[in-house]
Amino acid sequence: MATGVSGQILAIDGWLASHADTGTRGPHVRLVANGINGAVLKTSQIPELIECLNLVAERIDRLWEREGDRYPFGDAPDDNDPAVIRQRRIEHLVLLENLRTHFSEIADILVRSDDVHDASAAIAPLLGIDEFEVSYRLNSINLFAMTRRPSEARAKELADLSREP
Repeated sequence: MATGVSGQILAIDGWLASHADTGTRGPHVRLVANGINGAVLKTSQIPELIECLNLVAERIDRLWEREGDRYPFGDAPDDNDPAVIRQRRIEHLVLLENLRTHFSEIADILVRSDDVHDASAAIAPLLGIDEFEVSYRLNSINLFAMTRRPSEARAKELADLSREP
């Protein structure tokens, strides 16, 4: 449905499992809108939103009744599990530390490489990650995080997390 923001669309889809609330089975409705502020609706659009939500809910409920018991639920880790969150944080801190440790080498590889594939293959072992992860992981890193104070804070956080059970 269109929102109160020019050109913004609110997508409403039904899912048979949610990855937003510990991956629980059953019919769910997901709302997604483009733009930095999420969906912005005029108050006059609330009845339409309710109508759209009910329509999607009815459809996903019917689908769940027909196919829910056959839906292939994966065994991927639960993104909201505190142990998973902790482990991913540790992995990210280790990646940042590896980046800082090998920063000069990585910069040299980047300027010498013919393309992102060559660079990723060469950088991956230095960072301790798969070469297919290199570009998207590096694209999300603020290079100022390599300065001394953030690095010291990261080292302390990593040490603290490593001591916890």
